[in-house]
Amino acid sequence: MRRAGRPRSSGEPGVKVDARSERWREHRKKVRAEIVDAAFRAIDRLGPNVSVREIAEEAGTAKPKIYRHFTDKSDMFGEIGQRMRDMLWAAIIPSIDVEHDSARQIVGRGVGHYVELVEQHPNVVRFLLQGRFADKSAAAMTTVNRGSEITLAVAEMISEELKDLAPDPAAFELAAYAIFGTAASATDWWLGDDDDGTRRMPAEQFVAHMTTIMVGAINGTAELLGIQIDPDQPINTAVRKQQPVA
Repeated sequence: MRRAGRPRSSGEPGVKVDARSERWREHRKKVRAEIVDAAFRAIDRLGPNVSVREIAEEAGTAKPKIYRHFTDKSDMFGEIGQRMRDMLWAAIIPSIDVEHDSARQIVGRGVGHYVELVEQHPNVVRFLLQGRFADKSAAAMTTVNRGSEITLAVAEMISEELKDLAPDPAAFELAAYAIFGTAASATDWWLGDDDDGTRRMPAEQFVAHMTTIMVGAINGTAELLGIQIDPDQPINTAVRKQQPVA
């Protein structure tokens, strides 16, 4: 007859291994964050064609040690993209009030925060949009598309406000992807071809144009769903069903 196993005490080997593994995970997480900090500084200073060696120098370590914490360049590229996405999320999402703000206010404020961040880290944005560091184009696309989570979150908020009138959330999800793609392409254009060059138009003008384009996408989507949105009224009071033509 087999004897039932007894629980391991905290001093037994298996528990020690688990504790060491957890300490290593926390250490690796901390070091990865520090390397991403260094990558931002290096890209800001040296431009989007920065090398892993230059990032390692900025981090005060050797290139081989970078790969103790990242599997490859695409892994680091993805982590830099995730940091930018987190910064955008923190800047944009808390500013949204769908109960009191109009569509134009929500979009305009979001675009304004986005452009401020682009102005702070233009070379990092170039680095991500142009996929200069990823080993494969698919990795670059996956990383950049993480930013669509923000437009999708806004679309979900708007769709929730309109659920009684617009029962098709996929329509606003499609609009969110279209808006994100437009913003990414327009930003790449706005920053220009020269890493050290001037913007193609003043930031305020770019914000105004992008706000108008995005509000137009929201209005167009609403029209396809048979509803009208007054972009200058709070969303929950700015919507009405279109009347069929007699």
